[in-house]
Amino acid sequence: MVLTLKRFIQYQKEDRIYTILLSVLIIILGTIFCNLNGFSSFLLIVIETSQTNLPIFFKILTNISFIINYFSFFIIVETIVRIFYNKNEKALDLFISFALILFPMVVYLIIHFIFEYFALININIFNFTDNVLMIIFQVWSLWLLSYSLSVKKGLKIENSFIIALLLHMLPFTLIMLTFI
Repeated sequence: MVLTLKRFIQYQKEDRIYTILLSVLIIILGTIFCNLNGFSSFLLIVIETSQTNLPIFFKILTNISFIINYFSFFIIVETIVRIFYNKNEKALDLFISFALILFPMVVYLIIHFIFEYFALININIFNFTDNVLMIIFQVWSLWLLSYSLSVKKGLKIENSFIIALLLHMLPFTLIMLTFI
């Protein structure tokens, strides 16, 4: 199935290098398009950031937020799986293919950049389409996270969905608490 990126998540030893290369490419493209769009990455959410009044240290952190997000997201997922489900094995295998979870968000960032580049984002229908696409690609990322945890950590798919939904709701909760 194309939506699960099955070949790269369930990679064999001979496909390991392809998975690593694809993961690095996803992280590089995500970082580039986050910067081009002026976004900062937090778990499976991208947030528009204004860098005009930030000190240089925070500008650098914002510019590499996609990379920081990748590592912190992996650590959070791995910690939750180890604490609640006592699954300590295959951490390296999960880490190698973990960037695939962010692939749909990279696709969204590219589409958003195209909308911005051609100034289509200012047209209501394209702005609405952009928001709908973000939701669709986030759901796809949630599916990839659930599938990856199920395959790599041996969790039941229901438990994988619980982790994915909790991690998806966490940023929304934090953002809402920040603005209230």
